[in-house]
Amino acid sequence: MRRRSAALSAAVLLTLAAGCSTNDEETLERPTDAAERDSEQVTACEAFYEGTGTPLAERAEAARVSLESGQVVDAATYTEVNALEQRLRELSRDAPPDMVPVLAGVAAPFTAAVTAVNEAGEQEVPEGEEPPFPDLTTIDVTEAAAAQGTLAELCSDAGYEAP
Repeated sequence: MRRRSAALSAAVLLTLAAGCSTNDEETLERPTDAAERDSEQVTACEAFYEGTGTPLAERAEAARVSLESGQVVDAATYTEVNALEQRLRELSRDAPPDMVPVLAGVAAPFTAAVTAVNEAGEQEVPEGEEPPFPDLTTIDVTEAAAAQGTLAELCSDAGYEAP
């Protein structure tokens, strides 16, 4: 009985081992973790560089120029900065983990602008007056430009070539 049980166990193990083996063709057809990561990165890159309407990449460059040159001076000129910050935050939620801090770096001056405007709006002012719009020219945009360069490199490494 023990011999039969041992033989049956050996047969089951051999069957399982044979079922676990793969040939090179099957291995090539299955995505690897790296391939899946690259695919996710390419998707995030497409959303940043292509997207719907004006690409986020172009919007980020223009918004950095607007902040730095003092063109964002009221609610009307601030609207684009706020919308861009929200869109970059959304993209970060869907991006692969290694891209999230880079996207946060791209969004950093816009996040700082949103925070400054929100804090200015919370200040107490005499009744009937509007809170003053904050001076956003003090926000440094150089690191965000560098982060956008890093993002371009990550995208290139993933196989995406920015337009």
